Amino acid sequence: MYKAIFSDIDGTLLNSQNKITPKTETAIKNVIAKGIPFIPVSARPPYAITPYTEQLQTQQAIICYSGALILDKNLTALYSVLIEPQDLIALNQILFNFPNISINHYSGLDWLTNDLTNPWALQESHITGLKASSLPEHLTNVHKVLVMGDAPDIQTLEQKLKENLPHLSIHRSKPEYLEIMNKAATKAKAIRFMERYLNVTADEVIAFGDNFNDLDMLEYAGLSVAMGNAPNEIKQIAKEVTASNNEDGIALILAREFG
Repeated sequence: MYKAIFSDIDGTLLNSQNKITPKTETAIKNVIAKGIPFIPVSARPPYAITPYTEQLQTQQAIICYSGALILDKNLTALYSVLIEPQDLIALNQILFNFPNISINHYSGLDWLTNDLTNPWALQESHITGLKASSLPEHLTNVHKVLVMGDAPDIQTLEQKLKENLPHLSIHRSKPEYLEIMNKAATKAKAIRFMERYLNVTADEVIAFGDNFNDLDMLEYAGLSVAMGNAPNEIKQIAKEVTASNNEDGIALILAREFG
């Protein structure tokens, strides 16, 4: 019997309109009513996750920044993996040479950007509904750095960062978005922490995901489920493939497992 459910948000919990479908919402609330935790695991910052946990009335922890930060239902930190201060300095020295990009630091609940008027930052604000603050001169508690810019600039930057800072986790979430974190921050490690917190084992966990940053989580979970819209490489790693995020893929598995 599965005792906890972990789910990616974008492309998994949400459909193409960034909504939880009514059928999926009903299926998740049914599982929660049986006392089974439903916990989102996302690259998103906390306040871009809480609208959905409020909609689902989960009353559980949330895993943010792809596993770099876990907050309880009151948004108190349970677990935190920061980028080392010396890495931030080295990172900023490289980023300084790319004048057209938007540089965004995520620290706990806060989003801090180098230029509040940059079109990329304004677009991100429109997408997430969040408001950035100006980046202070000295910031050390950083969970994630998000760099946004034209795809060719991001590709060049990615290569330069990987050459100079190979010990960091550096990957593109879109052609124009580059995400940088401590390599110790992973979705699988965050789930492992939550198992102790919830008193469950890996075999008792279901994980849903649709993309490459879900890979370690899907390899780890007792029942790993790739969405129908996932790339083939992800489908091959998962134990099972469900329908797409537009076709209630999560609901189908939950109805089968929990009635």
